[in-house]
Amino acid sequence: LTAQAIKISHALELLETQTLSGLKDYLDGLVKQANEKKSKGVQKLVKMPEFNAAMISLQDLLAKKIEHPKIEECAVIVEKQFKENLNSKVIIFTQFRDTGTKLVERLNKIDKVKASTFFGQAKKKDTGYSQKEQKAIIDKLNTGEINVLVATSIGEEGLDIVEVSTVIFYEPIPSAIRKIQRTGRTARLSPGKLFILITKDTRDVAYHYAAHAKEK
Repeated sequence: LTAQAIKISHALELLETQTLSGLKDYLDGLVKQANEKKSKGVQKLVKMPEFNAAMISLQDLLAKKIEHPKIEECAVIVEKQFKENLNSKVIIFTQFRDTGTKLVERLNKIDKVKASTFFGQAKKKDTGYSQKEQKAIIDKLNTGEINVLVATSIGEEGLDIVEVSTVIFYEPIPSAIRKIQRTGRTARLSPGKLFILITKDTRDVAYHYAAHAKEK
C-alpha cells in the first residue's frame, strides 16, 4: 500500500506541476512494470478502475493537444524577452528531464530562439550528457550559438556560465540553498529577471512558501 501511495503521489506531482506527456510516460512505465510482474503493488495499482479512467482522460487530453499551462506560459515569457532584447540569454530550471525535453521542443518553435537541454550524466535508461558534452553546450551558450538553456539541477552548480538576462523556475523548489544558487545565475553585473511558475492550488504553492521561509 505504501508503494502504491508513493507512486500515486509522484503521478500527482507530475500532473500538477510538470507536463501531461511526462505523466503519460510515467503511467506507461507502471503498466510495463505490471506486465513484467516486477512489483505486486504496481500490478494492483494498474488494475484499479481509477487508474484506467485516468489513462483514458490523459490520452483524450493529449489527443486534443492539451498540455500543462506552464509550457505555454514559459514560451510567452521567453518570446517577450527576445522581443525586448535579441541578445538575451535565458536559463530555465526544471526538476525533470522529460519536462526539459518537452520545453525545448516548444521553445525552438519561437523565432530567434535556439534552445538546448542541459542534463547531468546519463542515469539508467535516461538521456544525459558526458562532462565533455556538458562543456560543449556551455561553450555554445557563452558564444551565443544557443540562447536558451533548459537545465536540471546540474545548472545550479558552479559551472562557468555567462550571465543570463532571465532565469525561469519551471517549478518552485522547497530548498532555500538551491533557490539561491539558481537565482544567482542572473543579474550579477546588470539587471536581470527571475520568474517562478506556480500552478495555483497545487503543491507548487507549498514548495514556494517553504523555500521562501527557509531563505528568510
